[in-house]
Amino acid sequence: MKRPWAAFAVIATLASGFDAQAQAQTSGGSSTITLAIGTNVGGGYDLYGRLAARHLGRMMKGAPLVVPSNMPGAGQLIMTNWLYNVAPKNGSAIGLVPSTTALENLFGNPRANYDARNFKWIGSLNGHTAIAISWHASPIKTADDLFTDVIIGGGAPSSDVTIWPRLLNNILGTRIKIVAGYVGTSQIALAMESGEVHGQIGADWDGLKASRPDWIQNQRIRVVMQLVSARHPELANVPTVLDYVRTDSDRRLLQLFIDRLSYGRPLAAPPGTPDAEVQNLKAGFQAMIQDPEFRREAETLRATINPARGEEIEALIQKVYAAPHDVLSRAVQELQKASK
Repeated sequence: MKRPWAAFAVIATLASGFDAQAQAQTSGGSSTITLAIGTNVGGGYDLYGRLAARHLGRMMKGAPLVVPSNMPGAGQLIMTNWLYNVAPKNGSAIGLVPSTTALENLFGNPRANYDARNFKWIGSLNGHTAIAISWHASPIKTADDLFTDVIIGGGAPSSDVTIWPRLLNNILGTRIKIVAGYVGTSQIALAMESGEVHGQIGADWDGLKASRPDWIQNQRIRVVMQLVSARHPELANVPTVLDYVRTDSDRRLLQLFIDRLSYGRPLAAPPGTPDAEVQNLKAGFQAMIQDPEFRREAETLRATINPARGEEIEALIQKVYAAPHDVLSRAVQELQKASK
């Protein structure tokens, strides 16, 4: 497994610039907040992050300017490590931290130098319905075709779009060949369109609707499986991964993986951020998700808003940390295999 130490060095250099921007306390007024996004421009995470950046500041005390900053790499680990270990802790830095990435340390990833329980969770813009999709011209017509020889695009070793197909191979016995190394789902999308790969597994349904609405409107893709425990209302005829489980042990294991996906796009501040700044961020988030202007833009972007409070995210993280030892141990083993 490659270690992105060079990338971390670049981020550390950039951090000095962020520190220079962040001398004033945000609750006191005129400062800038960096909103870090761990993917490239163009995907679902980027769309939601930039949407929040355009509205959050005006809902907060002091009306700070919120500036999105893309820090892609290592399945969003570079950004999350920066937020936890390097980012200024005065309320001037937040990040869009997927719950899966937040829990990488618990699941044994040695490059995840953070503890999800210590982040200051602000709120989540929506949940996460992970799906398996195929290009309309590919040989993948249904979920059953994943048990034949098919080619799926993947990203960094620790990214969902790499881990999920490997988990399906290891647990369900699918026969998926993963072409890894694409930077973000936007690059995998281009590979699907060009015929390099047949599809991708682990992308989010709401994010896909927002970032690639033409795919859905023009029937350019098929949704063949949902990586959830209950079917999404818009995908009522699409089977879930649990429909293919063969043993109770596998069901408990996959349920744990599903739980870690529950909140797809949470915003977090670094550990040590003062309570006053955290409360300002939380209050701004709650005001934002009810704001008519924010809601109108979200609707225009086809960005589904199904929010959760920071306390709900904290409860989810505590639930996953409290999983039975045997289930968690097996999950760690499976993820280590899947991320190699």
